[in-house]
Amino acid sequence: MRVTRRFWLTITAIGSLVVSGGLLDAPLLVVGAVGLAGWLLVMQFAFVRGVSRLEDELTVSQSLDRSRIRTDAETKYTLEASIAAAGDHLPLSVEARIPLAARMEAGSSPDIHLDTSMQSSSVTLPLTWEAVGNYTVPGATVTVSDGTGLFTQSFTTAPGPELAVESPSVGPIHVGQSGKQLLRGVGEHDARGRTGGLSAEEIRKYVPGDALKYVDWKATARLDETHVRNYEAESNRSVVLVLDHRQTLGDGTPGETKLDHLRAVAAAFQQRAETIRDPLGYLTIDDAGVTESRIPVARTEAYRSCRHWINDLDTETETPATATTTASHTGRMTGTVNPTADTQSPMETTLLAYQDAAGSKRHLPNQPLYNGLQAAPHEIRSANLLVICTDDSNPSELRNAVGLARRNATEVVVFIAPSVAFDTDLLTDLDTAYERYRTFDQFRRELNEVDSVTAYEVGSPDQISAILSGSPANTDRREYA
Repeated sequence: MRVTRRFWLTITAIGSLVVSGGLLDAPLLVVGAVGLAGWLLVMQFAFVRGVSRLEDELTVSQSLDRSRIRTDAETKYTLEASIAAAGDHLPLSVEARIPLAARMEAGSSPDIHLDTSMQSSSVTLPLTWEAVGNYTVPGATVTVSDGTGLFTQSFTTAPGPELAVESPSVGPIHVGQSGKQLLRGVGEHDARGRTGGLSAEEIRKYVPGDALKYVDWKATARLDETHVRNYEAESNRSVVLVLDHRQTLGDGTPGETKLDHLRAVAAAFQQRAETIRDPLGYLTIDDAGVTESRIPVARTEAYRSCRHWINDLDTETETPATATTTASHTGRMTGTVNPTADTQSPMETTLLAYQDAAGSKRHLPNQPLYNGLQAAPHEIRSANLLVICTDDSNPSELRNAVGLARRNATEVVVFIAPSVAFDTDLLTDLDTAYERYRTFDQFRRELNEVDSVTAYEVGSPDQISAILSGSPANTDRREYA
């Protein structure tokens, strides 16, 4: 309980009456002082009882119209207070404490007042959330005062609702192969492999009601019809997300860049891993190398950390000096393998595989994705499911990185943002765009043919459709339809 300025003025008046009564030999003044002091004690006792009753009868609720939202989106926040018992009560006010990440409209006030005769009141305000993260609305502050303004008392209610604020999502995303949308359940995975997981029994056609996580990606792509695998038993699989956020991943229109599309794919895997409690880790790469890494664990804080890191990723504004280093190799075989060349002969690829398998730790110039995977902890490189999200700006590097990943992880899934699909000048020359897409798709097919590797293209459905419309009229497009 706190006393107000009026209380201290009353105490001063009591003291003045006592002193005046003694100096003037006026007993009535002293009697008046005693009576005023007694009245003050009665009011204090009544206030304490009234506050105690209010704490039992008052209900304060806070609510939001949704539990998940994107940044810069609006939610409706409602604050409501009601008193169960009828009759007069002490006047009170309830003030909400809005998190700093939320912005209110100018002039809005998140508080309500209940006069002595009011039994309930509420207020609804629009809140705009500006920062990614998980937030809990703090408990509201209730301030009670007596009718004479002598005393006040405040207490805090229980915390309000929780809200997850996520980064803005891109529009519809095309995830498929050769221009055809194949993957509808991004983040789902089967459990083929040599280290635990499920024991496969058979492949059969998908029927309504089958769980999407049992869809066999390879069989679906090969047979052009959704197929699932049956399994004997299930166990959690470690999942590692490798997310590239180098400068080239910033290509595209704002909000629809390569990185925006790949972040959406990575977020789907993160949500799926959290839902089924798969151990989750991540590795992020920029032009200078590894920016963050976490070994896979099945903990709430690990899922939260991964989600925040994905949402906060951005591309480099300037290319670091380490990314402009030139290689000294000539691109020809002179007794050593040149893994930095744009193209590799079958012999070079074979020799590179043996060299890596022998445990060679080589730092390759201009290949931060490969170098980051090579230097990553064993728990990351040997994950049951390694998901690589990148673009096709350096095919040689991606080929090396996928080869390295395949030799360690049980299964590798690669999501590639084709540069041609994020070219803002795409519509000016569709014939050239189509040829560039054919070159990309051939590269993706090569990766997809590697054992235990599945490669997908990621982009805007509209852009992919526009590219395919540039196909020559006499070309058999069934392969790319």
